[in-house]
Amino acid sequence: MSDRTKDLYLPRSYCKTPLLRGVLAVAMSLLSLLQIARATTVIEQSFSSLVQDAEVIAIGTVSAIATEWNAEKEAPFTLVTFSDLDVLKGDESQTEITLHFLGGPTPDGLVMQIAGVPQFSLGERTVIFCQGNQHQAVPLVGMWQGVYRVMFDAERGTETIHNHARQPVTTLPSEEGGILHDGAPIVQEQKDQPSEAMSLGTFTQMIEQELRQEMPSEQ
Repeated sequence: MSDRTKDLYLPRSYCKTPLLRGVLAVAMSLLSLLQIARATTVIEQSFSSLVQDAEVIAIGTVSAIATEWNAEKEAPFTLVTFSDLDVLKGDESQTEITLHFLGGPTPDGLVMQIAGVPQFSLGERTVIFCQGNQHQAVPLVGMWQGVYRVMFDAERGTETIHNHARQPVTTLPSEEGGILHDGAPIVQEQKDQPSEAMSLGTFTQMIEQELRQEMPSEQ
């Protein structure tokens, strides 16, 4: 066969634990661990739930991307390292984090892929909402919903926020419970929305506001 790529399959060790809160794998047969899943759907997360569910929220720069075969889990993993961290939630002394994503080349020459998993490039700046690193197939809250791209707007002279598909973010999701498919961008109504991408400063302020609401009030 000329196609040397196969989609998501479940290694034995993952069949015993939840892969990701809210992930609904469709078109997947339980009769075989190697059954192909041709689509991925997830529950839509509100911005509040992204902040609440994340174990680590950080702004960082992608400094390394590597792949490895995990013999114990019988699966390939892609390791993405984020450096120069500005930690908004979690260990503030942490300067680097490596996230382990299920997927990559296998010893037999195939490549395992999971639909909807965000792809990263060396040198890019991102805001990551991490959950279950080295325990879940995709260590981001809500899969692709747990990553925002940081881009520089030369005209405005400021860093701005874009979604996983590199589309400008003007508002943040306030609702949850809907179904999203394969990492497709959320199409929002344009009425009464700002036309410019949200600045990184505004975005971090909104995260910090959510974090303050999580803190128990002092008596």
